Amino acid sequence: MRRILRIGIVTGAVLIVLVGAFYVFRTPLLLKALELAGAPPLEAQEAVVLGEEETWADDFYSVERLDAQTFAISEPRYFRDVYSYLVVGEEEALLIDSGSPLRDISPVLAKLTDKPVSVIATHLHFDHVGNHTRFAKVLMPDLSSLRARTYEGKFVPDALEHLGRVEGYAIPGWDVGGWWAVGAEFDLGGRSLTLLSTPGHTPDSISIWDKTTNRLFMGDYAGDGEIYAFLPNSSLGAYLETTERLLSDLPPQTLLFAAHGGADTKAAPSVGMQNLFDLRDGLRAMRDGRLAGAGFWPRAYPINRNTHVLADWTGPGGSSWDFD
Repeated sequence: MRRILRIGIVTGAVLIVLVGAFYVFRTPLLLKALELAGAPPLEAQEAVVLGEEETWADDFYSVERLDAQTFAISEPRYFRDVYSYLVVGEEEALLIDSGSPLRDISPVLAKLTDKPVSVIATHLHFDHVGNHTRFAKVLMPDLSSLRARTYEGKFVPDALEHLGRVEGYAIPGWDVGGWWAVGAEFDLGGRSLTLLSTPGHTPDSISIWDKTTNRLFMGDYAGDGEIYAFLPNSSLGAYLETTERLLSDLPPQTLLFAAHGGADTKAAPSVGMQNLFDLRDGLRAMRDGRLAGAGFWPRAYPINRNTHVLADWTGPGGSSWDFD
């Protein structure tokens, strides 16, 4: 009996050590697993069904016209279903996110506008900065954390900001063509855009507010589907703060355009402000331990019929609720 008891104690201790090791190293283990698995192949073009408002720009990109001078550019053959947005003014244009590194997006832009195009990323993950090096003018959010890491005018993301290693992409660097302050307007000529700080998905995530059309281009901040709040540098506390601020500052008729998720709707992924109310209420319930998650890690917390927050282990005082 004592021998069985000792075996049980040892086995329990080993399990505790293994679980503890997994908890400590869960992020690098996940990234390594994704790297070893590799990205699935591109879907055949003939197998892709576009939405009613979408057209092929070439054999990789499709384009949806949101209005006469605003375009959603997607990568429907790529499993990440990335969306970039081109906003055109009378004098120049802005590309919000440059997409994945799989293809060159610049010929698509040349078909849509003859205005000079600047680019800015909503955050620094590889599928949002994949074409940054192809642009003469790359704008960056004027955040001290980013300025401090710019050397001789050039910025290079770190590995956990870029995450390109999961699909075998090297980390690029680019010359910073200008710093865009939070809350400042960028005049494209007859059309001004405002940069908003929207941390949560990453600490330096931003969104672009087009007040003339009541559109917010928000990258991976939120949307109608899975919200990634478990990645390196994600913070549920920051997500909640951002959500509460946007609900206070944005008009109720605002449409929020995401950078992923159009495959199910066959249209540029957008949600109304009700999704932000749902997200705020769900995050508060997660923080207070009133909303249960499903799965082991990351855990999925239901926000509404279509939306789930994928997060670390949570609860009152949980590590994911830091407000740094």
